Amino acid sequence: MSNAVRALVASLLVVTPVAGQGTGLSSRVDASTLREVQPVLEAAGRDSLPLAALESKVLEGVAKNVQPRQIGAVVQALAEELRGARLTLRDVLPGRPIADGEIVAAAMARRQGIGAETLRTLSTAGPEGGSLEIPMTVLGELVRRGVPTDEAASAMSQVMRAGVPMQVAAQIPGRVDGGMSSGAPPGRALAEALRNLNIPNPPGPPVTPGPPGSGGPPSGRGRP
Repeated sequence: MSNAVRALVASLLVVTPVAGQGTGLSSRVDASTLREVQPVLEAAGRDSLPLAALESKVLEGVAKNVQPRQIGAVVQALAEELRGARLTLRDVLPGRPIADGEIVAAAMARRQGIGAETLRTLSTAGPEGGSLEIPMTVLGELVRRGVPTDEAASAMSQVMRAGVPMQVAAQIPGRVDGGMSSGAPPGRALAEALRNLNIPNPPGPPVTPGPPGSGGPPSGRGRP
């Protein structure tokens, strides 16, 4: 992944790892905070959860002068989110390694109410073994902005089927923001964003033909 794409994804994620994290907090946090979070981090390590994301949350709390016990509670809650996301991905992607970035992205998607079936549909739209980190991140961000889940999932599936470069796909939420700031509702802002990025719109639902002799589809359907 290019540095430009990493920067785009970092701007979307709440708990994006910082370079150099994932190796010992003892020299970076006070003893009280370390006592609160160490058991959580040790358990997360045994479960192969993204330690860098958890450590990032610890450092965020320390920087904001949050009390150690509260930091511990927040990190524990995040660990449970990541654990649930990893279980979901194991169900969706059986038999293949799951990257830390995919676990974090899936956790963010689950926060928006995006379930396993939607993620499974997304996983089948792209090449086998392809990373879902950016597609899941963008999907979660679109839903967070108010795009209906089915519309957002259909759009991201189309992005993957069309082979759109991920550095282009990562621009979609920002383009949606621009459309919404101009007064467009989320769904229309998404359609405009796809058009502006030269991404084919996903196919709409089939139009039911009208009865014989009606001269076209039923009233209210198939109009420009």
